[in-house]
Amino acid sequence: MEAPVGAQMGPILIEGQRVGLCPLDRSLMPLIMWWANDPLTIELDGDEFSPMPLERLEALWAPLLSGERAGWAGFSIWLLAEKRPVGLLNLRDFLTPHRTAEFGITIGNPEDRGRGYGTEATRLALRWAFDMLGVHNVWLDTSSANPAAIRAYEKAGFREIGRVREARVMGGRRHDIVLMDCLASEFRWDAPDARLP
Repeated sequence: MEAPVGAQMGPILIEGQRVGLCPLDRSLMPLIMWWANDPLTIELDGDEFSPMPLERLEALWAPLLSGERAGWAGFSIWLLAEKRPVGLLNLRDFLTPHRTAEFGITIGNPEDRGRGYGTEATRLALRWAFDMLGVHNVWLDTSSANPAAIRAYEKAGFREIGRVREARVMGGRRHDIVLMDCLASEFRWDAPDARLP
């Protein structure tokens, strides 16, 4: 299946070796719509799949694209060499006095998964969260049914801190929700430096 075309690459806010993090904008909506209606992508994200009409998706994304949600920062993930979007990521709820943030990422196209794009983008986002936002702890949850994601998060610097046992149903089977975090005091940036704003 071919992804929709028309997304415009904005300025690269954070640049890695192979991927760059760019602002989100409305030109990405056809691609977001495509990913939001792919059952496997939604299941890997830990959500229940139901068809997502464009009007509902636009209503959900409108406050995010306009910057109206406080404590939420989202980026599109672009392959630098191909100038092609491969995913989205966000950090949210980072304005608490505890200096924590929740992390989420989607690599939308199946052919782009398992190539290290998500790991590199995650490391760029962690560095930005620690250096620019002053966050101390970034955490996430994922399904135990997605060992590729767990490995990618571990490569990026996260570690497992616990589980909520048999709390997620995927493919008709119960799986654990794996809780992971990364601390600013433990994060090691051993790849070439990203260019931060």
